[in-house]
Amino acid sequence: MSRLYLFALLAPLYDRIFATVNLDRLLRLLELPADCSLLDVGGGTGRVSGRLRGTVGQIVVTDASEPMLRQARNKQGLHPVCARAERLPFPDSSFERVVVVDAFHHFHDQGQAAGELLRVLAPTGRLVVEEPNIEHLLVKIVAAGERLAAMRSRFFRPEEIRLIFERLGGRATTHIDDPVNAWLVVEKTPAP
Repeated sequence: MSRLYLFALLAPLYDRIFATVNLDRLLRLLELPADCSLLDVGGGTGRVSGRLRGTVGQIVVTDASEPMLRQARNKQGLHPVCARAERLPFPDSSFERVVVVDAFHHFHDQGQAAGELLRVLAPTGRLVVEEPNIEHLLVKIVAAGERLAAMRSRFFRPEEIRLIFERLGGRATTHIDDPVNAWLVVEKTPAP
């Protein structure tokens, strides 16, 4: 079963099935400036960024699954765009804030996606990535289930994700105060 087919099946139920993100932690890590533009990559139904309405100016949700984005279109204030993380259809430095919640392992090419995330991030912007920590037993079980479902997910240890962004010129810090999920905050390093 392909990843996109599975998400098409889950789309109508997705918001009810999957737990919501720790909003307090996300807001603390994002450090949202007033009226900024935010991009939610791999944001599917907008279950995360939809909760940020009223705290930012513009919210754009990208996902490769059109059925997931149909659900996002039902949420006022979200602007869904069908796109893969490896090829974002936005100019350089378009967004002050970018979020990727529980989606990095689904990207086809994490290195290319990381490059695109940094490309569309404004020079003074901030990218926050929340990803299941593959070092935790529960996540290892989920990863095995996704392999059995032929989803082609690729989970990385938090340190490996940090290094992916740093090799591309980002300055990344990891926050692992929750054993199941790792959070990374990435900022662009100033050009020489």
